[in-house]
Amino acid sequence: MTITHSPSLRLKRICVAVSLACVLAPSVVAPAAAQTITSSGLYYRMGGGSPISAAPHRSALSMQLGAGVRANYSCGKFDIGLSWSDLMNSIQNLGATITGAVQAGISALPLYFLQRAQPGLYQLFQNFSQKADLLVSASLKTCEEMESMIKNGQDPYEEYIALAKGDAWKVKANAGGSVVNAKLDINKNESGQRAGLPWVFGTRAGGAGTPPIQPIRDLAVAGYNVTINKAANSLATANYGSSSLASTRLVQAFKTPEDLARWSSEVLGDQKIYMCTQGSDCPSPTITSTATGLAPKFERELDEVLPTMRNMGFSTSSSHADLAKVSAPGMAVSPQLMDAVRKLPTDVRSVAINRLAQEVAVYKTIDKALIARNALISGMSLPEATGAAPVRSEVQTKIDRLTQYINDMMF
Repeated sequence: MTITHSPSLRLKRICVAVSLACVLAPSVVAPAAAQTITSSGLYYRMGGGSPISAAPHRSALSMQLGAGVRANYSCGKFDIGLSWSDLMNSIQNLGATITGAVQAGISALPLYFLQRAQPGLYQLFQNFSQKADLLVSASLKTCEEMESMIKNGQDPYEEYIALAKGDAWKVKANAGGSVVNAKLDINKNESGQRAGLPWVFGTRAGGAGTPPIQPIRDLAVAGYNVTINKAANSLATANYGSSSLASTRLVQAFKTPEDLARWSSEVLGDQKIYMCTQGSDCPSPTITSTATGLAPKFERELDEVLPTMRNMGFSTSSSHADLAKVSAPGMAVSPQLMDAVRKLPTDVRSVAINRLAQEVAVYKTIDKALIARNALISGMSLPEATGAAPVRSEVQTKIDRLTQYINDMMF
């Protein structure tokens, strides 16, 4: 049987070890070079001087990646007559030219009269008609394949671009009109990619003149807002630290949605996704920021906890503000614990303070990671994210990675 221990249980054991060592420690302070047996016992009962290894590097790197999706519509809403008429009135699209006079001649005669009076012209008309039928059929097939694949939850072409094309087909189908012109607009003019996607903040994103799609950042902000019963598009910079929500676990860890978004993006990495590739108004290529993991966050928490913990350990008293600063959510550092730390020999006291501060930093880091994971799951449940298969896949992969980060730090 494999036995695992939570951070709170591990922190409790450290506190018990410190208190026990205080009782067993000799009254005379031994020099550091001649550590007593009791001091060594405390060191090993705490599990050494550090609960985790240090981060390889604290910073993140942004890289430029040169980069060159929705259901509930019906291809049957296209006006097939208009599509065919547009083709016959724009014969140049079929590789031939007919003058206005010839077109007028065709329209003035019933087809059976035309066949008898002008056999050559009738045959030419039939050839163009057949080509028009084939183009309309091919365009409808494109629409129908897109519709079928999207409804089956598949990516019809390529991730976000495919999603944008699918949404454009939905809009075009609902509006009616020519299916051939719709295909030309979507494939050649990138109408879907330029329009972007309906996104979690109630506007479009990822197109020309729109904000980028940032899967982790956006779902973290939206998830934060819906967790505190706000609209998903509520202000990302709103500070809830002094509001009625200040006592909630989420707000205690992250005062604003932007704080959570920045923390999540740094830990997991993120993308700024734009889908269009044509025109001067198309934004710069997609930017990807690499993930740093939880280790730099642990070191940042340690930098905040250790100086205060050290000051209290070598002073005669502890203020409530200092105790609160070095406490972790659900695991308070009490005055009695700090009194026990002060009674330790000086060399052992330094080890105990460092290890206790690191355990608190681990606890705080994991608590924030769990909060971030819950917020991302909440954001992923929003309709716009649910309807975007690439977003679901990307964010779920990052959530799984965050879970692995948590397990690696805890065990």
